This record gives sequence, C-alpha cells and structure tokens, in this order.
Amino acid sequence: MSRTGPMVLRDAWHGASRVDALRVLAGAALAGSATIVLLCLLAWARPSGHPAPAPIGPLLAALPVLAAVAVLTAVGTRLAVLHRHDRADRARHARAEVAGGPPVPEHGAAPGTGRGAVATEAAITAMVGTIAGMRAHLLLRSVRDSVPPPVRRLLAVGAEVHWPGLAALLVVVPAIAAAAAASAVRGPSTRSMPRVPPYVGPLLVLAGLLAQYLIADPARPEQLPHGALPAAVGGYAAVLIGTALTMPWLVAWLGGGWAARAGRVWTLCAARRMEAGAHGLALPLGLTTIALAVVTTGRLAGERTPVRMADAPLFLTVATVSLCAAAMLFAVVVEYGPARRETSRTLHSIGAATPTDRRAALVALAVPVLVCVPTAITVGALAAWPAREGANPFPTVSTRTALLGTVWAIGLLVAALIAAAAVILRDERPRRRRS
Repeated sequence: MSRTGPMVLRDAWHGASRVDALRVLAGAALAGSATIVLLCLLAWARPSGHPAPAPIGPLLAALPVLAAVAVLTAVGTRLAVLHRHDRADRARHARAEVAGGPPVPEHGAAPGTGRGAVATEAAITAMVGTIAGMRAHLLLRSVRDSVPPPVRRLLAVGAEVHWPGLAALLVVVPAIAAAAAASAVRGPSTRSMPRVPPYVGPLLVLAGLLAQYLIADPARPEQLPHGALPAAVGGYAAVLIGTALTMPWLVAWLGGGWAARAGRVWTLCAARRMEAGAHGLALPLGLTTIALAVVTTGRLAGERTPVRMADAPLFLTVATVSLCAAAMLFAVVVEYGPARRETSRTLHSIGAATPTDRRAALVALAVPVLVCVPTAITVGALAAWPAREGANPFPTVSTRTALLGTVWAIGLLVAALIAAAAVILRDERPRRRRS
C-alpha cells in the first residue's frame, strides 16, 4: 500500500510529453493566481481595523474565480488527453500507409480508467500552486509601498486574512481541480445533450428588454419605482441568458442559409461545417456574448470615473468568463481535429485542393465569432438605455473599467482564434508533405 501513490503518479506520467509538462506548470500557475485573487477578496470581505463593506460583492466574485479554476483545469486535462489520442491516431495512419492497408484501431484501456491518477496529479499540482500563491501574496504585500499608486490600491485589500480562510483555500482549490480533471477524462455520455428550441432565446431577450423599458421612467431617473428592482435585474439577466441561447441557433441558421446559396466548393464546405459545429460552439460563444454585452452596457451607461475598487467584482466576473470562453473555444477546435482530418482526407480523395479544405475550416471558425461580437455589442447597447435612465442598477461600473473589460475580452478572443488557426494549419502540414 505504501507504493500506491508513487505507482499512480508513475502511471499518470507514462508516455508523458511536453504537453503534459506544460499542463502541470499551467495548473500550478492557475491555482497560485486564483489563490492570490481569492485572498484579496477574503480580506476585502472581512478587513481588519476598519468597517467591512457589504460582503456579497467579494463573495460572489469568488464564485467565477473558482469556476475558472474548474473550467481551465478541465480544458487543460482534456487537451492533454486529446494530444495523446492524436499522437496514437497519427501513428496508426503512418503504419497503415507503410503496410498499404486501412488503419487498425487499437484496443486500449476503457475511457476513464486513469481518472484516479489524473485527479491525484491535479490535486497535488493545485496544492503546490495554492501554497506558492500564498507565499506570493505575502511577497506582494511586502513590496506594496514601492509600487505605483494604482497597483498599491489593488494590493491594499489583501492586508489580512484569517486562518479559516487560508484553510478553506488549501482544501477548496485542490478539490475543485481534482474533480474537474476527473470529469474531463470521463468517457463520452450515452445521452444526447438536450437542445433548446430556437424560439426560447429570442423570447427571453424580448421579455427582458420589455421588463427594463417598461420600468424606465425618464421623469424620475434618480430612483426606481417601488418594487421594480427585482424586475430590472431579472430583465437584464433574461436578456443575457436569451442572447447566449440564441447564438447557436443564429450560427446554424446562417450556415444553412449560406450553404443554400454557396457558389463554390470551399464556401459550401465552410457553411456545412459552421452549421454542424454550431452546437459545439454554443457554450464558448454564449459566454463570450454575455461578457461583451455586460461590458458594453457598463461602457454606455456607467459613470465617467477612474477605475475604483467597487468595480472589481463585476470586472473579475467578466474577466474570468471571457477567459473560460477563450479556453473552451480553443479546446473545441482541438477536439474536432480527428473529424477535420477525416474530412480533409475525403476531400483529397475526390480531388479537392488543399487550400479548399484549409480555407473552409478557417472561415467556419471565424464567421461564428464575427457574428457573436456585434450581436453582443448590440444587445448591450439596447440594455444600456434603461440603465442610463436610472431604471437598472446593473452594472454599476465606471466607463474606464468597462473599456478595460472590453479590451480584455476581445483580446482573449483574438488570441484564441489565432491559436486555433495555428492548430488548423498544423493539421494540414503532414498531409501536404505526404501528397
């Protein structure tokens, strides 16, 4: 029994590559960064020496941080598993080309058999990262007086954290990372994911906008009518959720309409790929839409004031949501790699040129994102008018904070697109050399 732990870790690193090493380093860095942010939020929610602000904001801001730890850990684990399967797939096709026959599927272990090893590795990595994050937090506090004033104000919130908070972080962060890593290597579900009817999203958007516009009272912008606050917040939430649910239907509808009018081979392939991949891109595009709609509303309806600490919970939420969306978008592109290469081989076998398939794959990825960004900005602008008139208190952030959130969200989206395009182009290189 004493060798169980080392044997589990040895099995987890059997056949490890640079991707696995990078995943471990990134997991430790993620846990450390999340620990620093959570320590600042805990100290902000319960400061020492002066009255505490309302703890609901910092505590709610901690939820997306923990969710980001789970999502990014699951994405990293999934990418590592896909990398191993991709190497095995390439090796099988290489052996089949040498032998002159079809590739023979390998009968390995069932999916999910290494779940315990991966969960143990993720827990140990997150524990090391959490301890390093606590030490880094102490170091940042020690150099607080030698940094510029804006950074000093950010570090001032982490003055003191009580020991129950430290103990909770040492348990919660590794546990969340282990659970996320274990769920990422679980075998595919036999149930089909339920698809939301296409009319649900637009109806939610319409109901949310009506709830906000009916409450707005330009004659009294300084106060809400009695009992209208829950309706205003609920209406804004309905607008965001409805827009996120509308995105996959909108992308699939555009893909189907484009395919019916396609005049070239690569446009037909791009339209069909966009239509088929709309459901897979639903979650990352939906999260991106929510983040951009929120910062657009804050940019148009917020006060023109400098960045303040009261903006931190909402900005942190937008930052983590957009980060998770970018990671999911990249993971979906990598996960579709085997199907994309199979389509490429089929097109090549019937005489299609290599640029046809490559151009179709890149356009099928870029068009949904180009549809997502203006849709989110439009919805945020429609929701900004009642907020500007005083009928909706959310989001109450400064315009500079909203602008910073916009740059962050769009920058992450562009980075994810560039990385995904690099993966698509890389997938084409082996076949070009063979042909």
